[in-house]
Amino acid sequence: MRRRVFHLGVVSLLVSLTALVRAGDVPKSADFPLIKRYEGSTIVRYQQKAYDQYQLIVGPLVGRGSDARFPKVLKLEGRVTRITYLVPPGRSPLEVFRNYEQDLKKAGFTTLFSGAHEALGQGPDDTPFPETRYADLELPGDGNPLLSAVASTSDQFLAAKLARPEGDVHIALYSVAIGTDWGKYVSANPPDKKKTAVDGQVLVQLDVVEAKPMETNMVTVSAGEMASGIAATGSVALYGILFDTRSAVVKPESMPTLDEVSKLLKAQPTLRLLVVGHTDNVGTFEFNMDLSQRRAASVVQILTSKLGIDPKRLTPVGVSFASPVASNRTEDGKSKNRRVQLVENVPSPSAR
Repeated sequence: MRRRVFHLGVVSLLVSLTALVRAGDVPKSADFPLIKRYEGSTIVRYQQKAYDQYQLIVGPLVGRGSDARFPKVLKLEGRVTRITYLVPPGRSPLEVFRNYEQDLKKAGFTTLFSGAHEALGQGPDDTPFPETRYADLELPGDGNPLLSAVASTSDQFLAAKLARPEGDVHIALYSVAIGTDWGKYVSANPPDKKKTAVDGQVLVQLDVVEAKPMETNMVTVSAGEMASGIAATGSVALYGILFDTRSAVVKPESMPTLDEVSKLLKAQPTLRLLVVGHTDNVGTFEFNMDLSQRRAASVVQILTSKLGIDPKRLTPVGVSFASPVASNRTEDGKSKNRRVQLVENVPSPSAR
């Protein structure tokens, strides 16, 4: 799979043209602009909601049978696009998955979790993963949930994230083969059912969640959202801790966010954090290194002296503008870079 890069000004036009020229696609469907489809695939189902919730699996299944669960789930909100592709015959779920995996990496996505059959909980006594996570997955011309039609043991799942100034993009990618039960089902249910796919043909389910652009720096992240972010990626960025320009004094309106940090730490007594101060590039690197360190120390001071957190659990760190999430060439980018980040501080085995 080769990713083609277009100017942003013509992306929407190209998407519209693509929908017109791909005759096999369902009406009013289109590829997501950042992710190219596997060569020769057709869209057999397309759904989009302007704003919805989505739970993204970012860790393997734990437990078996009735005790099975996915403990690591990222709770997201934003525009949700769901695209089901039917891949040409003769391809395997792994081959298709590897192509997408490489293409996503080239596009700048970071993998949050990748798992195959067993990691998805598909043991001898477990409910199939498609039934628990993709119960509404349909085959073209069928109109009934896929469910037991999937018999593949080589199915693959990937969760990934692309950080963007205009809002992060999260994706869930599932690649699975149609099993022999599909052919038996069609044969047993004529003439209403039409076999529009062959046994072993691959289906790809691509779910995309686009976060709404941040409208203000005064954003309070809940303790639960902080916990989810740290569990998924090891860190969470906070934009609700505010300072005046060139100042390390925490502004009073920062307290709602600091209260949530306190709740997080009290709910997880063993959690240790690096409190990392980030700045934009106004001023020298050395000046901002000192400023970011003092800002991080101010945050730690409030958490320990006013909110009762053990100082041993928090380490202030300043990194100046060494780790931007957006370009410092624009005011919007600078506002994204001014933040406090909580990073899980996990000691190595030798240090315990």
